[in-house]
Amino acid sequence: MKKKYRLLTCLLVFMLGLTGCTTDGYNIPQPQAEVVPEHSDLNFEDMSYERPDIDAINQKINDLLAKVVLEGNQEEILKGYDEILNDLKEVDQMESLASIKNNIDLSDSYYEEEYQFLTSAFVKLDNRMNELTEAILTTSYKDAFVKKMGEDFIERYEKNKKLNSPEIEELSEQETALINEYSKTAAKEYTTMINGQSKTIDDLDFNKQEDIDGYYDIYEQKNKELGTIYKKLVSIRVEIAKKLGYENYTDYAYDLLGRDFSKEDAEKFEEAVLEYVAPLAAKMDTKYQEKLQKLDTSEITVESGFSYLKTALKQEFPKAMQDAYDYMQKHHLYQIDDDSNMLHAGYTTIIENEPFLFINTSDYKDPSTLFHEFGHYYNFYLMGGTSWNDGNNLDIAEIHSQAFELLMFEYYDEIYGSDAKLMEIKVINDMLNSILQGCIEDEFQRKVFENPDISLEEMNTLHGQIYQKYMGYPLEYEWVDIHHHFETPFYYISYATSAVSSLELWLVGTKNREDALNAYRNMTQNTLNVDYLDALKDSGFSNPFTSKVIKNISSEIKREFL
Repeated sequence: MKKKYRLLTCLLVFMLGLTGCTTDGYNIPQPQAEVVPEHSDLNFEDMSYERPDIDAINQKINDLLAKVVLEGNQEEILKGYDEILNDLKEVDQMESLASIKNNIDLSDSYYEEEYQFLTSAFVKLDNRMNELTEAILTTSYKDAFVKKMGEDFIERYEKNKKLNSPEIEELSEQETALINEYSKTAAKEYTTMINGQSKTIDDLDFNKQEDIDGYYDIYEQKNKELGTIYKKLVSIRVEIAKKLGYENYTDYAYDLLGRDFSKEDAEKFEEAVLEYVAPLAAKMDTKYQEKLQKLDTSEITVESGFSYLKTALKQEFPKAMQDAYDYMQKHHLYQIDDDSNMLHAGYTTIIENEPFLFINTSDYKDPSTLFHEFGHYYNFYLMGGTSWNDGNNLDIAEIHSQAFELLMFEYYDEIYGSDAKLMEIKVINDMLNSILQGCIEDEFQRKVFENPDISLEEMNTLHGQIYQKYMGYPLEYEWVDIHHHFETPFYYISYATSAVSSLELWLVGTKNREDALNAYRNMTQNTLNVDYLDALKDSGFSNPFTSKVIKNISSEIKREFL
C-alpha cells in the first residue's frame, strides 16, 4: 500500500506539470528516454592497429591555414576542418587501442612506443588545431564557422586553448615517458629476504613479525623507485603550469580536469569529511573489522559477476543498459584476466565509440569491481564518439560507477547468500574509506605542489601525517601504488565527491527504490561536456560543497549500521 501511495503521489505531481517524484525532500525528475548512438559491429580482436599519418594531418592543417587568409574559400575551409576533425578521431582511436594492447601485455615494447608516439603527436596536433581555429575566428569566415560548429564548441575551444601550448610540448613528452616508466616499474615483482628465502607481498604471513618487517622492506624499495619517478613528474608539471601562466599546478590540474569547483571548495569539502565521515568510518571499523576480516567470498569471482549483472539489468534497468551489456559480450570488449604482464589496474576506456572494460583479477577479485566498471562502460556506451575538444567529467563518471555498485545491493542475497548483509556493510565501509582516501590524496598532492622541492622522505612523512589525521594511523610509503598520482594528478578527489553523491542515491533508495533508479537513470545520461554541479542539480542530487548532504548521509549510516 505504501508503494502504491508513492506511485499515485508521483503520478499526481507529474500531472500537475512538475518534473518528478519527491521522496523525503528529494525531487527526482522523471527520466527521459535514452538516446543511444550507433556502434560498430566489430569485435575487439578484429580491431587492427595502424599508425596514423601525422605528417599528412599536419599538411592538411597547413593547407587550410593558407586558404584562411584568402577570400572565397568558405566551403573548402568548413569541409577541410571537418576532415581534420575526423583524422583526429582516428588518432584518438589508435592511441586508445595502442594503450589497451600495451596494458594487456606490458612486455610488448611495440605498443608502448606507439602509445607514447601518439600521445606526443596528439599534444602537438592539439596546438595546431588551436592555431587553426584561432586563425578562422579572426577572418570573415568566423560567422559561418561558429554557425556550423556551434557556440558550445567555440566556448570549449576558448577554455581549452589555455591548457596547451607549443612551449610545453617537450615537457609533455617527458611527462608521458615518465608515466610509462612508472607503469612498467610498478608492474614488476618486489621481493624481500626472510630466513634465507625470497618472498613477495603475496607470500607474507602478517601474524609473523619477520613478515611484517618484510612488508616494510618491500614498500621501502617500491617507494624509493616509484617515488623518485614521482618527484621528476612534480618538477615537470610545475614547469608546465608556469609556462602556461598559472601560479600553481593545482589550479592548472583542476582546469585540465574540467572541474566547476575550486581547490578551495575541495578544502571545505574535506573539512566536512573530517568532521562527519572520519569518526563514522572509525566506528564502523571498530564494530565490523573482525567480522569483515573473517568474511570469505573467494569462490565468488569477478567473472562470476557476469550472470548476476545480466539478471539485474533485465529485471529493472533501462533497455539501453541491457543492450550495452549484450554489446560488450558479443564483441568481446573487455579484458578480465590475471596475466603477470597485465597492467595492475581496473578501468574502462573508449576506442572511437566502442567502450572497453579492463580488470586485472590479481588485484581485483570481487564482482563489485565488475559492477563498478560496468557503470563506466554504460557511460561510454551512451556517449558514443567524441570530437577534438569534447570533455568527459570525472566527478560525474565516478557516480555512474559507484552508484551502480550500491544499486546492486538488491541482488546481494542471490550473490552472497548468508553473507549478503555483511557484504553490503563492506561496500558501504569501503565507500566511506574511498571518501577519506580521496580527501587524503587531494590534500597530499596540493601540499606537495605547494612545496615541489621537498624530498621524497619529506613527502612520505607528509603523507603519513595527513593519513593519520583522517584514518587515525600513519601510512607513509604505500601512496606510490596509486597510479592516478602519476597518470592523472588530482583525480582522486573525484572518488570522494562521487561517493558522497552515490551514498545519497543509496539514501534515497532506502526510502523508495524507484526514485533511486530514476535518479541513476538521470545521471547516466550526462555524458559529454556537462558540468558536475549542473548534472547533480538536474538529476535531483545535492551540492556536496554547500549542502548538509555529508552530515545527512553520515547520520543515516550511523542509524542503520551502528
